[in-house]
Amino acid sequence: MSPAFSYSIAVFIIIFIAGFAVNLLKQHYAFQLLGIAFFFTYIIFNSAIYMERTSETTFQTLFLRSMPSLFGISACLITMTLGFWLYPVLRKKIR
Repeated sequence: MSPAFSYSIAVFIIIFIAGFAVNLLKQHYAFQLLGIAFFFTYIIFNSAIYMERTSETTFQTLFLRSMPSLFGISACLITMTLGFWLYPVLRKKIR
């Protein structure tokens, strides 16, 4: 397993756990959309800076550099989906 992949899995797990905590809020989707926007912006800036500094850029290197952010985006989307389907029932039981 490559270091980029194991790091990406760690990012996914951390964002996924944080997403469960955010889902307890009523307007959880706003925070999760903000997280998705942050990760997307980070991918764009990170790729642009890397392409500017490196003369020979391949798709594979750009993909491996953006993989942790892509895993973060997927964790945000999964927890957002769970927030719409699973957490309304949990919020009612907590109240």
